[in-house]
Amino acid sequence: MPSKRALWSEDDLVAAVRAVQCGRLSMYKAAERYKVPRRTIRNHLQTASLKKTLGRKPLLNEEQEAELVSRIVRFAAIGLPVTPEILRRLVFKFCETNAINHPFNQQAKVAGKDWFRTFMKRHPEISRRKAQFMNPARAQKLNKFIVDDHFQRLNEVYDKLDLKTRPEKIYNMDEKGCRLTIHHQQTVLAQKGAKRVHLQSSEHAESVTIAGCVNALGTSIPPMIIFKGKRLKPELYDNLPPGSLVEKSAKGYMTNELFKEFLKHLARYKTPGKCLLIFDGAACHLDLSIVEVADSLDIALYCLPSNTTHELQPLDKAVYRSFKHHWDSEVLLFKEQNPDKKLTKARFNIILTTVWSKCMTHSNITSGFRATGLYPFNPHAIPETAFAPSVLSEAPAPVPDVVDVENSPPHVPSRPTASETPQTSTSMQEQRIDNTPKKSSEMFYRMVYGSSSSDDEDNVPLAQVKRASFKQLLPTPAKNTEKTPTIRRKAINYRGTPVTKDLFDKNKIEKKTSKMKSTKGAKSRKENRESWYCHACKQEQETAMRMCCKCSKWYHEECVGLTEEDDDDFECPDCA
Repeated sequence: MPSKRALWSEDDLVAAVRAVQCGRLSMYKAAERYKVPRRTIRNHLQTASLKKTLGRKPLLNEEQEAELVSRIVRFAAIGLPVTPEILRRLVFKFCETNAINHPFNQQAKVAGKDWFRTFMKRHPEISRRKAQFMNPARAQKLNKFIVDDHFQRLNEVYDKLDLKTRPEKIYNMDEKGCRLTIHHQQTVLAQKGAKRVHLQSSEHAESVTIAGCVNALGTSIPPMIIFKGKRLKPELYDNLPPGSLVEKSAKGYMTNELFKEFLKHLARYKTPGKCLLIFDGAACHLDLSIVEVADSLDIALYCLPSNTTHELQPLDKAVYRSFKHHWDSEVLLFKEQNPDKKLTKARFNIILTTVWSKCMTHSNITSGFRATGLYPFNPHAIPETAFAPSVLSEAPAPVPDVVDVENSPPHVPSRPTASETPQTSTSMQEQRIDNTPKKSSEMFYRMVYGSSSSDDEDNVPLAQVKRASFKQLLPTPAKNTEKTPTIRRKAINYRGTPVTKDLFDKNKIEKKTSKMKSTKGAKSRKENRESWYCHACKQEQETAMRMCCKCSKWYHEECVGLTEEDDDDFECPDCA
């Protein structure tokens, strides 16, 4: 039955309180006229609040919960989302630190499940989500510097080939690995409380590579299917999408030779004239012989920056995202209709044909090109939130004058000093404030995400302040500045680049000079500097830097994809 409590509205409450305040009605008359309880009117007159609230007051006030919500949103944006368990431990620690009376369990040292449930009800903008894993290299590489440089180079290619108004000549290709089994865990029905619910399916099934290719007009060419093996059985050619190219390799993956065959396959279906093919920087795609074959087929090649394809490649962004979902649905249907049959490579073709038609739709393809900014050409298509994982600090940039921290942009970094020791600050917090076991929220966060941020506010020991904020208890983690023991030469596609013969000639020269180069320029990279501000990541970090030889702006080597082996004649994208 619906509740009969508080049938009056907030407007009735406001009208009743206003009538009593101005003396037009007594408290009894106002309660009778507006159907609001007299004691409710009295309480709101005392508190001067005109908001309708029922039940107990929340443990945290509105300002505290608003700050907590902002920290949750912030950590989710930078790729370090807070789990319910960490949140409950954090709230318990906050109440203990600020001497807030609470009914939480002192032994478990976590906030209760009831508090968490009501907190989620009060803040519908926060929801439970299943997080996708992101490689730290992807988080760091997808930054404003690399993406702006990619669109600048792509703009030059578009202008050179006159492609901004010719979407039928802009192609994107990518491989998709498909295992001959179900890809995702399925939601099934079973007895309530059952401890063992299994779905019989092969855990180590054979994989087949599918190379798809689409253009910005919304059309796709027949896929290239690569089976694992030394010979192809006749049945592997049957029941595939019309025009499909079937090949084999020892491991079932794309190779240099197979990529050349794919280019010839594309040439049979592409529009006449010079076309542009955009792809990722897999090793099998980058070879001088591949460029020669592409030139003979009137195909220009452009390689996307490494570790950025999840945001910059149309097939990854829109088309392949739904592939596993449709694949699992068709595999389950096949198992239902053929319970005594095994999913083999020959039967794989039947399922692929159905799934392929569901993924390669016109709307999926065009939305992928639009979301990545490839067509219509839009350098601002990637939202600022996509760059959040690459810029962790949220304190303001250092300036000689006094800066208003609260009104500064949240993503602009601060200046760390050499005397700051976050680990020491952390240990003080553990000794003086936190008596929880090692699996407390803060220790768990350090164990998973590393040390805390170097923000001035975050580095203040909690024992030295009267009240600890959620920003102090949950500071933004700092970047890991530890260098790898081996220094690797930068990849050919560390930035987006047109793939031409000159690219491989230049790469050979760089390999040769890197072996003969002395320690020239080491002083410029490692000298003691007053400022370590980088114009790429907008952060202060004491690490190897490079100065642009034209505009004299400084950049962190890791932000522009350089190593100590690279030449000192560095030009930033603005000058280049």
